[in-house]
Amino acid sequence: MNFTTAVQEFRQALPGTDAFKRVRVQCEQIIRSIPEHAAMCFVIGEFCRAYVLFYEDQEVSPEFAQHVKAQLLGYMDSLEAALETADERQLSAALNQVVVAYAGSRGLV
Repeated sequence: MNFTTAVQEFRQALPGTDAFKRVRVQCEQIIRSIPEHAAMCFVIGEFCRAYVLFYEDQEVSPEFAQHVKAQLLGYMDSLEAALETADERQLSAALNQVVVAYAGSRGLV
């Protein structure tokens, strides 16, 4: 399991909590097998965990589910692009951008 595979599988999945649960499990696997990607996978995994906690037993509109899936895919695409450069500074910058964007969308900053 690697991050690119997780991104590809999530892109193809339906926008429901099961897809977010799957990404979280994949991120946990990546953390154990590729520890240098731990921070990136932890952030993505926690996004997924929060989504499942908030919405698993609530009815959400298809539009909302698609919006959140697109948001997460945007974060994942940004991190994947930085990862492909093999430049630690670019990956760190992309990770910081994801955290700031996510925190801002949650009203934390």
